[in-house]
Amino acid sequence: MAAGDLAGLDRKAMEEARLARLGVKRERSISPPAGRDARKAPRLDVQESTVSLPSGAKLKSFSSTVDGEQRGRKSQSANAASQHLKQPHGTSEPSTHPEITMSEHNSLQYPTGIVKRTWAFGFERSGDDVKLEEVLEPGTLRTAVLSAFQWDADWVLSKLKLPPNGGITKVILVMQAKEDSLRRQMIEQTKDASYYLRLCFPRMDGQIWCMHSKLMLLFHPDKLRVAIPTANLLNFDWGETGVMENSVFMIDLPRLPDGSNVDATERNAFCNELLYFLEKQDLDEDIMTGVLNFDFSATDGMAFVHTFGGTNLGDDAGRTGLSGLARAVRQLKLQSDSRLEIDFASSSAGALNDDQLRNMHAAARGVDMIQRANGATSKAKLDFFKPAATKSASSEVSIGDKVRIYFPTYETVRASRAGAAGTICFSRKWWEEMKFPRNSFRDYQSTRSGLLSHNKILYARGKQQSVDGASRDVAWVYVGSANVSESAWGKLGHDNKAKGWKTNCRNWECGVLLPVREEKLAQFSNQESKEIVKKEKVAGEDSETESEDEAVAEGNTTSSKIMEIEVFDDLFKPPFQIPGQAYGDREPWYFQEYQ
Repeated sequence: MAAGDLAGLDRKAMEEARLARLGVKRERSISPPAGRDARKAPRLDVQESTVSLPSGAKLKSFSSTVDGEQRGRKSQSANAASQHLKQPHGTSEPSTHPEITMSEHNSLQYPTGIVKRTWAFGFERSGDDVKLEEVLEPGTLRTAVLSAFQWDADWVLSKLKLPPNGGITKVILVMQAKEDSLRRQMIEQTKDASYYLRLCFPRMDGQIWCMHSKLMLLFHPDKLRVAIPTANLLNFDWGETGVMENSVFMIDLPRLPDGSNVDATERNAFCNELLYFLEKQDLDEDIMTGVLNFDFSATDGMAFVHTFGGTNLGDDAGRTGLSGLARAVRQLKLQSDSRLEIDFASSSAGALNDDQLRNMHAAARGVDMIQRANGATSKAKLDFFKPAATKSASSEVSIGDKVRIYFPTYETVRASRAGAAGTICFSRKWWEEMKFPRNSFRDYQSTRSGLLSHNKILYARGKQQSVDGASRDVAWVYVGSANVSESAWGKLGHDNKAKGWKTNCRNWECGVLLPVREEKLAQFSNQESKEIVKKEKVAGEDSETESEDEAVAEGNTTSSKIMEIEVFDDLFKPPFQIPGQAYGDREPWYFQEYQ
């Protein structure tokens, strides 16, 4: 949604709002509109001349292109939402919607957290998918804090029970607006709705390109639902056109009794990082205070990971972006050695190279990125005057063997239900760069045949060496807004003025890191160990009388094999095929060229 889209009148929206005030309900179809080819994706009018760096990493120009396209759609974009927001509300207080009861949906549906695929029109529901309405639970929703990069505000607000329509839900929209004049304009245009609508604008100064984070804080009478989707607030991202898939993490946190709140000394890492992120985004104090009215103990075994835009110094430098990811891995004791395997589904990619992927791999292993940078600097100084033949050999892993990036090929997009894609981004000039890591790319093939992906999911599987030399399995998944790009994860550099390290980040991002349960890890480890025992027995290298279970229990065998991808099935089964097909002589979908 463009800022300018909040201005203007739309007769269709006015009529719908009038009918809503009178209590006349109009059925909203989730099917593609009549006469429209359901296989066609929402197209973006992307012109190369207007895009300086067309990738998920640099989405400022891309955002403007999307905004321009949306401004041109009558009655389908935020132009209609503007009038919907500004409906007269009289002088009396809004009444409670008759459909809302305090007992409706008041149970904690996801008390320990869950990741689900977004529902897709035309596919049978399987229990592991979810619609936007099911995430929001509008029947009892009191306050909704919603953030996204792209918006269809009319569509989003139609999912809520707002005061102008007799509901109780108040809304805070966290949006992108770079210029102060634009922010003032948007606030002025929505002032008539200020009793139930607020706008929040994270800072966009300097090098910051886009507010790309996707986060929902959904306040209900007895719970706070924290939802972190990979989807923007657009109907096709949530499956209503049946061409695109996303994912969403949800956890329901119970309200503390007697109006109490979480004391500063009792806040866990997830709570602290969430509050830290909200503070950086300049959310109002009452939202952060409201968050503390809920019990965060269920998030003890997970991490909230973020990137906040701008130049971050001191503690901030080690707390956000790749440094923040590495910090979260260490806090959860998920460090791993160089054998770590990464499968990363991304909906866009920037100007990548092997060094950037090595940084990603190191952070995912839990390596302290600032210490690593200090070490690299010291090594460079030591090597500076050495002859080339005597310089230290690099100990870095062969990154093409360890990091696989899943993005659709041209052929996959053309064969999809959409036939084209405007919101998954790649540029030919980067693919053809000599240093671009083409051997890391795999074709994204959804397990729901024909769907394209806007997912950002990182699956990590590795080994952790203990002091006594034993090997422990680790596995975790990241779900959030960050694509595989330097803009999303930041770049560590040295600040000469501050005489310390800084993290330069062009985007706002957020996500959640979820470890695989110990029981699941043990199950896979035992299976692998038993296979080793069987092979040793066949080779005559082990006692005939020792059973497989005894050998495993006594630690008589070890496995250097990385666990199979099925270890994630109970946590979040990959919605795409792993391992994917290498590109070979194929090329990715170039969104500028193939519209």
